[in-house]
Amino acid sequence: MVASISVAKRRGVGYRCRNDMLANGTTFAGYTVLERLLHGGMADIYLVCDSNGHQFVLRVLLSHLRFSWRSSRRFRWGCEVLNRLNHPNVIRLFQYGKHDGQRFALLEYATGGNLRDRILRNDPVLATERRRLLLGMAMGLAHVHEKGFLHMDFKPENVLLSGNMEPKITDFDLAIPRPSQPERAKVLSGTFAYLAPEQIFGEPVDERADIFSFGITAYEMLCGRKPVTGESRAEMVQKYTQFNTHLKPLHAYLPDIPPTIERVILRCLEKDVNRRYPSMALVVRDLQT
Repeated sequence: MVASISVAKRRGVGYRCRNDMLANGTTFAGYTVLERLLHGGMADIYLVCDSNGHQFVLRVLLSHLRFSWRSSRRFRWGCEVLNRLNHPNVIRLFQYGKHDGQRFALLEYATGGNLRDRILRNDPVLATERRRLLLGMAMGLAHVHEKGFLHMDFKPENVLLSGNMEPKITDFDLAIPRPSQPERAKVLSGTFAYLAPEQIFGEPVDERADIFSFGITAYEMLCGRKPVTGESRAEMVQKYTQFNTHLKPLHAYLPDIPPTIERVILRCLEKDVNRRYPSMALVVRDLQT
């Protein structure tokens, strides 16, 4: 567990370049910026190091959002959720707070990139390490649920990989407290292509929504495609009404897929929540058999 901190700006250290990006070689909150890894819609992601050369990821809320109560609250909430988690398959949070009024989080550096990039490259390691990847993602998500949260945005972009291909779940900005009973979400949030049918249709949700998103991610990782696609949201909604009809078994694309893995993923993808796995712990159990 780490505590939220506020870091005062170091005198004489300028750290912004003209386009508001942290410049390489400058210092932010005591860490030296090595390079920007990603420019996101809500935050910039940098590779940084400390005085001993240890590398971390620095996530900084975009400056034009610093006075947005909603964005600041969402960023802070994601840090607070992550601060309560401690699992090898969840990205580690070392520090979070403010530096010169700018919200930031210091995170573990996963050197293997994210699962989305591996899928797009059709990386053969996704096949050779499939059981390890599936089990790691399932164990990480089970831990999130055990700690009282739903991720609500589980997708390949939010699965980082270590150098030895250990999956690590990240980005908890949209997480919500795990309800004791299914509840309707106040707003539709998350990435549409990975939402569960009950989310799309405004029905009550619980951890089984994350389980469905896990199933979509697992299917895409193994088959290189999502189980259901559409040119528009309207087409996706129409297909989701008959999801099981459009869903092809994994062996249609992967003839050598182990039957146990296929059964697990297809049960995660049941449109009827009552036929889906009731908990990620059971997904972990079946992947281990």
